[in-house]
Amino acid sequence: MSRTKWLAGLVVAACFAISISPAVGMKRFDHMFQDGMSNLVYVYVAGCISGAILVPFLTHALKRGAAYLFLSKDEGDHDLYRLDHGILNVEVPPASMWMNMGFWEQTTSFPAACRALLDEVLMAAGLLGPDRMPSSQSDSTRFRVIDLGFGCGDQSIYLAQLARKIRRTGDSATNSPRHYLLDSYVGLTIVPSQFRFANERLYSSSNTDGSRVKLFCADAAKPSTWTKDIHEAAADTSPKEDGTDVAPTTPNQATWVLALDTLYHFIPSREPIFRHAFGELNASIMAFDILLSDTPSLWDLILLRLVCFFAATPFSSFVTIAEYRNQLLAAGYDRNKIEIRDISDHVFAGMASFIERRDGELKNTGMTIGRYRAAGKVFKWWARSGIVRGCIVVARR
Repeated sequence: MSRTKWLAGLVVAACFAISISPAVGMKRFDHMFQDGMSNLVYVYVAGCISGAILVPFLTHALKRGAAYLFLSKDEGDHDLYRLDHGILNVEVPPASMWMNMGFWEQTTSFPAACRALLDEVLMAAGLLGPDRMPSSQSDSTRFRVIDLGFGCGDQSIYLAQLARKIRRTGDSATNSPRHYLLDSYVGLTIVPSQFRFANERLYSSSNTDGSRVKLFCADAAKPSTWTKDIHEAAADTSPKEDGTDVAPTTPNQATWVLALDTLYHFIPSREPIFRHAFGELNASIMAFDILLSDTPSLWDLILLRLVCFFAATPFSSFVTIAEYRNQLLAAGYDRNKIEIRDISDHVFAGMASFIERRDGELKNTGMTIGRYRAAGKVFKWWARSGIVRGCIVVARR
C-alpha cells in the first residue's frame, strides 16, 4: 500500500476514533483530555489501531455495496459506466414488436424469422405463392382474415401492406392493376396493452388502409363472449355506407381464421373456436401450432407439465397430431381437406440459439434478456428431445 494510502488511513482512523467517542462515553474521553497530553496521545494511538483494523473492512464493504448498486458484475472492469449506458440509447418503442417462434431456415434475425413463419402459413393456405407474393388465385378471390391473437400489431401491419402490393399479369408491370390481398382484416387480442399499442401503430401507418382493418380486445378462445360488433365484423355483416350488408361467403370469397403461434394458449381448449370457425364463420383455418409428440417419455411429460404450470399454459392443449385432427373433424372439417406439416427442425433450435446469442449481446452492454433466458432453455430442450412438434395446420372449408 502506498504512503499516501497509509496517511489517509491514519487520518480516517483518527476521525473514526473521535467519532465513536459518544459510544464509549464522553465523560471518559473528557477525563482523559483533562489528565493531559499523554492521555490524548493514548486516544490517538488507540484510534489508529482500531482504524487499521476497521477501515479496510469498511472500505471493502462500501466497495461491494457500490458495485452492487452502480456497477455490473464484471469483476475485471472497474469503470463506473462501462457499456451499460447502452440502455439509455435504445429506441422506445422498438421499430418492430414481433413475437412468435419464428421460421429460422434462412435467417438469424428475429423479426425476419417471425415474418417468415407467417409467410409459411400464408403459402400453405395458398394466399401467397412460393415467391412470397400474392398467389394467382388472389386475382379472382376476395379474402377475409380473422386473426386470433395479433400481438402488438406487426402481423396486422404486414398483412395490410401485403394487401397494397401490386400483382403482375404476364411480363408487364405497367398494365398490372393494384389489388388488395385481403378484402378485410379483423384482429383480436386478449391483452389490453397490446390492443392499445397495436391500434395506435396501425392507424398511424401511412401504408395501411384503416377502413379494411378492425382490431378488438377480446378473448379469441371464447366466441360466446364476443360483443355484437366483433361478431358482425368477423362475419362481415356490419351495415355499409350504402345501407346494405355484405352477402355470405361466395365461391369467389374465402374467409380464413389465422392463428399464428397462439392456439395452444387457448383456455379451455381450441375446440370452441374450431366449431365457431366452421359453423358460424364458414371459415377455413390456417395456423402455426405446437403439438405433442406421438411417443413422449413419462419424464418428458412430467417436465412439460411443470413448464406449463410456470408458463400459465394449459397442459391439456398439448395433443398429438391424431388428436388434433380429430378435433378438427369433430368441428365439421373434411378429413381430406386437413393438412398438418411438421416444421420443427426450422423452429425451436433457431429460436433457442437466437435467445442465447442475444443474451450474450445484451450482457456486453449491461442489459439482460430476463425471463426469456428460461424460455430459451425450454426451446432448446424441445429441439433436443422432440417432445413437442411445431406444425403448420390448414383446414379448408
